[in-house]
Amino acid sequence: MRVKQYKVRGEDRWCVDGKVNGKRKRMFFDTKSDAKQWLKAEASDTSQQHWWLGLTYGERSDLISAFNRAKEDGLSLLSAVEAHGVSGRGQSFLKKCTLGEAVGTSGPDKRFKNHDNQPKASGFIGAKARMGVQKHSLSTCKSQVNDFRDYIGAETQVATITPEMIESWIDAGGIRGNEWKATTKRASLARVRGFFAWCIRKDYVSSNPALKLEGFIVHDHEPVILKLDQVVQFLEVTKKHDPALLTPASLNLFCGIRPSEVRRMTQGNISLADREIELKGRQTKTRDRRFVDISDNGIEWLKLGGKMPLANLNHRWHALIIEAKAALGFEKWPHDCLRHSFCSYYLAAHENAAKTALQAGHTETILFKHYRKLVKKEQAEKFWNIFPEKTEKLAA
Repeated sequence: MRVKQYKVRGEDRWCVDGKVNGKRKRMFFDTKSDAKQWLKAEASDTSQQHWWLGLTYGERSDLISAFNRAKEDGLSLLSAVEAHGVSGRGQSFLKKCTLGEAVGTSGPDKRFKNHDNQPKASGFIGAKARMGVQKHSLSTCKSQVNDFRDYIGAETQVATITPEMIESWIDAGGIRGNEWKATTKRASLARVRGFFAWCIRKDYVSSNPALKLEGFIVHDHEPVILKLDQVVQFLEVTKKHDPALLTPASLNLFCGIRPSEVRRMTQGNISLADREIELKGRQTKTRDRRFVDISDNGIEWLKLGGKMPLANLNHRWHALIIEAKAALGFEKWPHDCLRHSFCSYYLAAHENAAKTALQAGHTETILFKHYRKLVKKEQAEKFWNIFPEKTEKLAA
């Protein structure tokens, strides 16, 4: 078909002349633009007719049924298909992926120089590593999701994992079959929820099966703090066992710095002249830069200790705790009791939750919940007057 120009009763007219399905067809228009527009639409209709004729009988039947079904719901066929693709992330759009592939690895082990034969960072763990998650947190993440992978099976398709399978893993106590405490169960469920949230973003699953499980109730326990005589005894044990460890002990006990933060510190973080410790964001649990004031007795104890970082700190600290536990009469060393002691004695001495929270890198809510009324002001005054020379007299 083509566009031709004619004179009709002395006026210019435009005609589309040609054959459609073997029959001649002529259409007249006032302008050439109108003629071309009609011709373009006709060509489109013709191509659509050819497309329709190219479908099988079954495909045509399905299209008609889908059209009628969408019409019943007040939708066009196109809008119904688009809604299915967005809201359902429909099962048909999910990417196939095994649990092993989805969990992945953190990448080459830096302890080995040759990285050629080592796996590249991949999956959920690889994503965490690329985010810059701190070493300890990444290690915990790997341990939890790897245990989940080993229990469920690395070859299991992620999209087939059910809430019952996750519940079975938690009830069994992981691949080793240990009896998990409520805190471990809660942390493990939270980790798996995070893993499946990542899988949703990757189109491996359409919903998070871990969200269908009830959470675990963890009863808060009052933190254990050292009594004044136990503080003195612990410091004396440390001085005799390994004097260099007076530095991390003082950082925990008199500065309120977390053990994990202490392990990341260098001597450059500590300024005795300015009576201040500066922790970089990469060194703190909260990833926020923090300034910590050093008390008078804290300075004196730090002078007796070694310079950070200390070699083999974890091993040496473990040996110290074994000895201190026996000396102080503990069957089990109380979790984070040095830092808990700092928070309690500092809050009682200053009666300022905001200031204590800044020092410890806590929130005021946590401070009031755990540390309020654990220590009296008179006890706090004695705590902040525990100096090296005084412990020697008391020990003697």
